[in-house]
Amino acid sequence: MSGTETWNFRPGTFLGDGELPQDTRPPSLLILNQPIASFDVLARLWKHSRYRICADGGANRLYDMFEGAREPRRCEYLPDSIHGDLDSLRDDVRNYYASCGVDVSQNPDQYSTDFGKAMVKVASKQPSQTQKDVLVLGSLAGRVDQGLGLLHEMIREEDRNPALRLFLVSESNVSFILKSGRNVIEGLKSSRFFTQNIGLLPVYGPSIITTSGLEWDVHDWKTQMGTQVSTSNHVMVDHIHVETDTAILFTIERSEMPVETGKSGA
Repeated sequence: MSGTETWNFRPGTFLGDGELPQDTRPPSLLILNQPIASFDVLARLWKHSRYRICADGGANRLYDMFEGAREPRRCEYLPDSIHGDLDSLRDDVRNYYASCGVDVSQNPDQYSTDFGKAMVKVASKQPSQTQKDVLVLGSLAGRVDQGLGLLHEMIREEDRNPALRLFLVSESNVSFILKSGRNVIEGLKSSRFFTQNIGLLPVYGPSIITTSGLEWDVHDWKTQMGTQVSTSNHVMVDHIHVETDTAILFTIERSEMPVETGKSGA
């Protein structure tokens, strides 16, 4: 695979409590209609993002995060937009956010998901030729078909826009797509946000991969669902390298959120 493009990822960047590096473009944040497991994680993703959108019932999840003692802070976390077919959005949630000036818009198309509808809104916020990162706050737990459908939508959106990178932040993991070519994943140990546990899954088709920096590195290794996959590998160094001939899903387990110095976004 010589002569292929190199892609760099630093998944811990958006989990930090400090400011983003000056050379980092702020991402967008997409909140799905799935349980939000950690307010601290939500707060940090929110702090680092520039455009925040709830996909239909994702607004319910955001609203409910501020029940009880957090209720006075609800007005600090107003999304820029709520968008979808709106069949899941509760009336009380819609009325609250609309009264706060949040844009609430409907797309009744039943041949696209709320994720896809929201991504159209996200895409309109940046020129298509510039790299754009989107943090997706969601889950692969629950219904298997919906989890697989989410992985399908991730690769579909990235295929449509080569400048797009989606980072799925779920209850205990961060997952993203490694593109065909050389992939460098940085800061996996120094960031303190991850355990050593990673997986390289060829969910988008058979792949041939070469790795360095893992406990069990491979060279020109054929991986395919139903034959052999790397689901229980371990990170051994701060920066790891994965070379692949086709897109594969990279997943790393999050550790407990460390307490950092400075003012918290939570």
